Amino acid sequence: MRFDNLTRQLYATDASIYQIEPLGVAFPTSAQDASAVIKVAADENISVTPRGAGTSLVGNAIGEGLIVDFSRHNRKIDNFNIDDRSVRVGAGVVLDQLNAFLNPHGFCFGPDVATSSRATIGGMIANNSSGARVPVYGTTADHVLSTEIVLADGRIATVGPTHESLRDERSKVENLVRAHAVEMAERWPPGLLKRWPGYGIERFSRASTNLNEILAGSEGTLAAIFSAELKISPLPSEKGLGLIFFASVGEAMQATVALLDLKPSAIEHVDRPLLDQTKGQLHFQAARDLLDLDAKPCEAILLVEFYEDVAEKLSILQSRNLGLRTKVCRDANEMNLVWSVRKAGLSLLTGCVGPAKPVAFIEDAAVRPAQLPDYVRGLQSIMKSLGLEASYYGHAASGLLHVRPVLDLHSADDLRKFRLVADQTSALVRQFKGSLSAEHGIGVARAEYMRDQLGDALLNVMREIKQTFDPKNIFNPGKIFGFAYKIDNHFRNNFTTPIKLPFGPRLAFAFKDQSFMGNLEQCNGCGGCRKDAPIMCPTFIATGDEVMSTRGRANIIRRSLELRDNGHDPLKSAELDAGLSNCLSCKGCTPECPSNVNLALLKAEMLYARYQRDGLPLRERFFSNVDLLGRIGCTMPWLTNATLDLAPVRALMEKTLGISAKRSLPRYTRERFDRWFERRKMEGPAPSGERCDGARSSKGKVLLWDDTFVRYHEPNIGIAAVKVLTALGFEVELLNNRRCCGRPAFSQGDLDAAAETAQHNVDLLNSQLLNDSTSQPPIVFLEPSCWSMFVEDYRELKIENAEKIAARCFLFEKFVDDLLGREPDAVSFKHRETNVAIHAHCHAKSLTNSEFMARLVERLPGHKATLLDTGCCGMAGAFGALAEKYELSRQVAADLLRKIDRQQADVVIASGTSCRHQIIDLSSVWPKHMAELLADALA
Repeated sequence: MRFDNLTRQLYATDASIYQIEPLGVAFPTSAQDASAVIKVAADENISVTPRGAGTSLVGNAIGEGLIVDFSRHNRKIDNFNIDDRSVRVGAGVVLDQLNAFLNPHGFCFGPDVATSSRATIGGMIANNSSGARVPVYGTTADHVLSTEIVLADGRIATVGPTHESLRDERSKVENLVRAHAVEMAERWPPGLLKRWPGYGIERFSRASTNLNEILAGSEGTLAAIFSAELKISPLPSEKGLGLIFFASVGEAMQATVALLDLKPSAIEHVDRPLLDQTKGQLHFQAARDLLDLDAKPCEAILLVEFYEDVAEKLSILQSRNLGLRTKVCRDANEMNLVWSVRKAGLSLLTGCVGPAKPVAFIEDAAVRPAQLPDYVRGLQSIMKSLGLEASYYGHAASGLLHVRPVLDLHSADDLRKFRLVADQTSALVRQFKGSLSAEHGIGVARAEYMRDQLGDALLNVMREIKQTFDPKNIFNPGKIFGFAYKIDNHFRNNFTTPIKLPFGPRLAFAFKDQSFMGNLEQCNGCGGCRKDAPIMCPTFIATGDEVMSTRGRANIIRRSLELRDNGHDPLKSAELDAGLSNCLSCKGCTPECPSNVNLALLKAEMLYARYQRDGLPLRERFFSNVDLLGRIGCTMPWLTNATLDLAPVRALMEKTLGISAKRSLPRYTRERFDRWFERRKMEGPAPSGERCDGARSSKGKVLLWDDTFVRYHEPNIGIAAVKVLTALGFEVELLNNRRCCGRPAFSQGDLDAAAETAQHNVDLLNSQLLNDSTSQPPIVFLEPSCWSMFVEDYRELKIENAEKIAARCFLFEKFVDDLLGREPDAVSFKHRETNVAIHAHCHAKSLTNSEFMARLVERLPGHKATLLDTGCCGMAGAFGALAEKYELSRQVAADLLRKIDRQQADVVIASGTSCRHQIIDLSSVWPKHMAELLADALA
């Protein structure tokens, strides 16, 4: 259990607009642990809020007492039984994790929420979640065979139709439900595909031996779910996706009703506000191209999916001539691209620029599918009367659209509209006899509307059920019913009290937000950074600790700035250091977070503000100047290397600079690369076997950026690159008087030094252009972190003419691949049967689609490439060299090393110097740069 300020701040929010600071957080590893914690809390009259991934949109994962986090440890999958089609899982098992386990056996867990990369099974049961394919799979409750729960008095019970536990509770609930059958029938007529709000009494009336019908959807107010036995479903034998493009949302709603007779597995609606947020997003460009959105824009798209008789049903769909145009997808990759846009809807929408955001508070209402056109017209009337825009996306086949009005919650007038929209939508849903809370829960946001939605009789039934299970009101009090929470209370602090920065931001945040606070507030808490798969966020994947996630770090920065009025130092605290010092600045969050939160920039800005006030420490000054160290080290490399090998020297370095004695140090080369290059020019045109025929310089000049590590440590890579570029017909030149790109200084928060070197380099390149206006040679980079500095971070540093220079900058691999794509016969390579595994640098992956690296390898005869699905290597420049970060660096690297070992490749390619350093230090593999592979293969 933790009661420290850091943990309390991390768990004060979820994915909703609400904030409640807890007393502490517990992380049980067993049901017995959970029982002990909950019993102690109950004895002390401390409330308990069970929590999974913290992705609630309505605040049901936050509370004032003790948060019990079931996602950290309870991730066991066992008792898999193909014959019975069942499996047992811990409450912390993530849906994607479960399906990754089941899919190779031909099975899946049916309900498929959009947050599947981080949604826990415990949370899905607590909300009775469902997702897109309700017409096929129903809701989560339909797939729960039994649950292992912990009650408020500490009892551990297994609940299910075949278990005899909780007989008294079941009998009381059965009597209550039976007595109110008429009221339920009146309030809840048939036809709704999603869930009704509150406890599942309508479901229980049809299965009175199964208390899980009550527990599913109870939002942690009755008991804590520790594990569950689940029903699993066979994977569909075939799939097909029909896309219909419309000129209006209204037309799409009418078409939804017209398509229901085809019995699709899903009809999802995506509208223009959501689609517009994919513009300029690297991870969504392929989907935009597939949908042809730039050439043929539209207001809405229906995604119509079929599992049976696919070809016939897609043909019928096309024959109906609905909308502006249609497109059919049968290829799995194409379908995944389309679904990726829909699944990212929540974060894409909140990622819009500016303080006004599409807000989730009426997003969970459902009606019967046939009522959807009239219901949407009613919503549009509400929005129009208040002058609001809104996004309408979601589960059209199930009658549920995630409607998000665009509001600035910092504004008093928009807060007034927020209340009006909520009140009027509640009345509209009641008019249609729909469900105000159909899959996300009630939580804080909708508790005040439950009397209107349920009526006093059914509300009292639920109160009595609560009293039966939790007589002391320990579990998640005030949620579902009660008057403790209002929809417009308990807002996040940054809405009610805008944050005033104690510093003047240095960076431009040029990609999107143009401000520090704008980018910080892009974090909506959706938890996409908690997923298990690389790239974002590598330290969270390694540790499972919330503060190691992008969300955790953004929350800590925000709270550090908010708490300055209470005497806290907003720039220097243990809480802030826990978040920022462990950020690798890998840039993985920028493209993978649909809202484009850029922790690398936020971290650099915060460090810079601290150092401007307190001065730059010795260690950070040392690491900012690795180019200077290279010049010094290479004056007498034999002496430098020998000195750095001495144990007393390494011990002194660890004590004074914090550089781990366990970490190897880069060797200084006997002959610097730039000096080798000058000698090559003086010796003649074709040293070392370079081709010297007439094609040698026919393609003109290219500037090779000889970065610090190529120049002083790995000249072999530069030599290989010169060999390849020369063979391709280029005249290679180096940039005289260049300075370090500035990446080391930037990563340390020494932004003035980074800006000074950046301006020098840009001015130098511009002066060359002025001296020879006919030549604008491409600039080729061997080190991806230097390239990203030129193409992205120089602009962030507001360097004049940076964009002009960035247009000429290329990664070596991309430059060569593009040329060979245009001119396949530009150079000849030897045939060698070689399996190549490629680890792409995280900065390259943040700015480009790194598939070109595998394509380039396979241009070599006999070579087969595997582009590893890996994130940051964990070295991250100076990070992995620090004694205090060494073990975390190893943890982050573990996934990469496993995947390299699994490949058993003949050659491993790693283009980043830090990546190569990490792999060499922690394995028996000696990786190469792509330039070395190509040079070795030249015929």
